[in-house]
Amino acid sequence: MYPNKNKCRWVLQAKDPDAKLEMDCQNFDMDTASKCRKDRLTLTDGKGTWQILCGHNHKKFTADSNKIVAEFKTDKTKRDKGFQCIVRSVRSTGTTEEPSTGNTYSLTGKPTTKAPVPKPTEKPPTNSGGTCTCGVANPTRIVGGVDVTPKNKYPWHVALKITGNTAYWCGGAIITEDYVITAAHCFFNDAGERESDEGLVVGVGDHNMRETSDDVSGATKLVKVARVILHPNYNPKGYDNDIAILKLSKKLDLTTYKEVKPVCLPKDDSKTYSGQTGHAYGWGRIGTGQPQPSVLKEVELPILPKSSTCWEVSGVTDRMLCAGYKAGGKDTCQGDSGGPLTVVENSKHTLVGVVSFGNGCANPNNPGVYARVSKFLPWIKEMTKDSKYCA
Repeated sequence: MYPNKNKCRWVLQAKDPDAKLEMDCQNFDMDTASKCRKDRLTLTDGKGTWQILCGHNHKKFTADSNKIVAEFKTDKTKRDKGFQCIVRSVRSTGTTEEPSTGNTYSLTGKPTTKAPVPKPTEKPPTNSGGTCTCGVANPTRIVGGVDVTPKNKYPWHVALKITGNTAYWCGGAIITEDYVITAAHCFFNDAGERESDEGLVVGVGDHNMRETSDDVSGATKLVKVARVILHPNYNPKGYDNDIAILKLSKKLDLTTYKEVKPVCLPKDDSKTYSGQTGHAYGWGRIGTGQPQPSVLKEVELPILPKSSTCWEVSGVTDRMLCAGYKAGGKDTCQGDSGGPLTVVENSKHTLVGVVSFGNGCANPNNPGVYARVSKFLPWIKEMTKDSKYCA
């Protein structure tokens, strides 16, 4: 049994700068609490990947660097058996990871066993046309919007929730068969503390989040999130660099179902999208203090000039864009965070913004603020280089 009111910290780092570390906890028994607010094991890699663990059963964490910092904290109430974890060094070869000829490590950093070396597999294609296309809408937090018609009109739109909950609390957009873009602030509470990812799932191909009668067999599903990758420069005390990538536990079928497709990314950072019409959609509140709708809503918003001060909104950086009406009345709201803002280019939707923050919802002189996706393209491509993009 581990002691109460205890704090331990381990810093594990592989000698190979190109390696990545994996922590595998076959034995894990810790006090269970909502969002791991009591006893917890916090894992970080210094590159934006976080995970907070508690409860029971097998746990696994994959770092995006050659370093893992593990911090174990306990409170003054219940105790449990604790955990036993093995940390393994793996080398990245192109887009296929294979275990290195180095050692496997325990939390103390002492070598324990040799890791096997599997045969490398063929490098998966990236950014190729294949048989899937991005940004094609199905034909015919939102305030002042309308129900999305037809349902699944925006097949890249997804939303986040914890297993067992009914309502989604943040949105997102499919960019490849196993990656989703969302907002970094979705994973922190109001005090700026990192929330637990335990039970985190992504709702795919959904329309009415409180009903299953309109679900599409094979397309509508909940997919477990394998890893949350926060932008390394995001600070929970503000909203700059408010973007995150989710690695899904299973690949999505982007060719069989019209209800599940990816959105296109900007080709480069040359466009400001000033004056273009942005399309935002989500299950966010229909007004400040109002409930969330059951059916996905959408709204059209003009994108403001890059040189604009965004009227009465402060703290806007070059990595953000604003969209909305000076008179208010239409906007994204709480619950829409992380969702997409898209523009139509050559009949396809391009993801230009990620819902970030605003002063209330749909207030005059207060447009919504979005993470400007084009500013993060190098980071996005680096984090998703093991995946395939659709043309």
